[in-house]
Amino acid sequence: MIRRLSNSASSFFNSSNRTEESLVEGIEDDILDIGNSNYVEEMFGAKQLSHAMTSKTSDEEEQTPQLYTGQQESSNGTHESKVDLTGDSTTPTPTQQQAVQRRKSSIASVFTNKKYSFWDKEFKSERIKIGLQVLENYVYLVLGFAAVLCIYTGSYYNRNSRFKNLKMAIMIGDRNSTQLPNIVGQTIEGYFTKVPALQALGNFDIWDYDRLSNLATSHNNTLTEEVYRQIHHQKYWAAFYVYENATLNWYQALASGSRTFNPTNSLMEVVYETGRDYNAVNNYIVTIVGQILRGYYKFAPQSGLVANMLKTLNSTQANNVINNAPQLISTIPTFAIQDLHPVPNPVFSATMQLAGVYLIVLTFFAFVFSIQIQMYIASKVKGIKYVIFRMISNQVAYFIISLAFVVLNTAFGLPFNETFGHSGFLVIWVFSYLLMSAIGSVIEFFVLIVFALKPPMIGFVLLFTVVFNLAPTISPIALCPNFYRYGYAMPLKNFYDLLQVAYFNAWKGHMGRNIGVLFAWMVVSNAALPFVMKWLADKKAKEAEQQAKLEESQDNKANLVTEKK
Repeated sequence: MIRRLSNSASSFFNSSNRTEESLVEGIEDDILDIGNSNYVEEMFGAKQLSHAMTSKTSDEEEQTPQLYTGQQESSNGTHESKVDLTGDSTTPTPTQQQAVQRRKSSIASVFTNKKYSFWDKEFKSERIKIGLQVLENYVYLVLGFAAVLCIYTGSYYNRNSRFKNLKMAIMIGDRNSTQLPNIVGQTIEGYFTKVPALQALGNFDIWDYDRLSNLATSHNNTLTEEVYRQIHHQKYWAAFYVYENATLNWYQALASGSRTFNPTNSLMEVVYETGRDYNAVNNYIVTIVGQILRGYYKFAPQSGLVANMLKTLNSTQANNVINNAPQLISTIPTFAIQDLHPVPNPVFSATMQLAGVYLIVLTFFAFVFSIQIQMYIASKVKGIKYVIFRMISNQVAYFIISLAFVVLNTAFGLPFNETFGHSGFLVIWVFSYLLMSAIGSVIEFFVLIVFALKPPMIGFVLLFTVVFNLAPTISPIALCPNFYRYGYAMPLKNFYDLLQVAYFNAWKGHMGRNIGVLFAWMVVSNAALPFVMKWLADKKAKEAEQQAKLEESQDNKANLVTEKK
């Protein structure tokens, strides 16, 4: 009895020692060498993805060795005890000992033998590794952030020199006649052609009466309607429009000594649309128009405009104006400001500046939050079925999150019925979904590639996606260097244009192109995603196979050394 108790206790403690050793070895496996990226592989489910995208069956997969417990499974599946009737435990064979023996790593020796101070001589090689790894990290971070800043800040580089790229129209509706020249029209034309400083503020296209009249007639419009049409169709950022018969109307008021006519805002106007590009018009067009008008206020008194108008009157009419209607000549005619599609709600500032960025970031987080589910599904579903499930689940997530985006905007009082009536809610929802779907697959595509090449750089996928889309969107492409013309093909830029149609009733002429670009991104990125998933799965499977062969070779060498001893 005593011997049986002794043997049982010995067996228990031997089993405990083996279990403890297994735990220590498990811990040492979790402790990463410098430069090891296994933790990222676990986070992004590389093993599960490899399992789902390869054709191995479970019978072909390598089975994990079981710890020796004093029992072995017989051919019929039952366990046969290796303890004899006297209670003596049969000694495991050398082969069985090798099955449970695991290779000790250098880190395990740290646990069993000694730990070092950071500045110990024995730790010198590790200090060098750590220092090099930290230096490498800083290099990647600095280069990554430098690239991001260069892309975004570069869009603003030397911007003042590109104001001349902004097309503006000078539309002279004031006509010449044999008895009365178009004095007002000639003065305004002279201002934009004879003042050199203005040439740096825009590209001014001067329309005479005949050109404007002929085009208006072809569209069955009045002169004013044709000017508004040119602005609404985004032919020009702004138009400085001199009304039809402006000189004649002023002359008639002077000749009759009218006390009701006000030349300040009755002869001309400047026209633009804030709804065309909310950020560009508020940040640049309004400012440039203000500079042009301030220059005109200085130019007009020196232009002889009032003196030339007085010359058209006889002495009696001139005296009558001076004595009874001096406001007709004491007030300089100026441009009335006409915003065809104003945006009075200040909440739109948040939506039009960062709404697209929010959607991109939410798309990235939707991908991150779904990783655990994707890992589980990848362990259960294989091949094309897994790919289809992954694509459908992503689209469902984008559909729900985009709905939340529209609901939130509506909760803050942003009207959605300006262009499409009550259907505007659904239209904006669809536009938001298209952006998330176009961006989401692109993010996932590049995350998988970066994960295979340099896992710690995954965060830069989000950063570069935001910056590449935002740089040519937040500012007019006409004011950016030519490099940023790629913005016309960016999902965020096209979504931004669609939002302005839905919210501000901007021109719909580009909607087909905008939607087509978003669809193209969505289709191409989703079509390419299975290929990059397959590439990553094969790459990780190959790496795992090479690692297994390396460990097997090291184990064999260790076993040979043990046998020789």
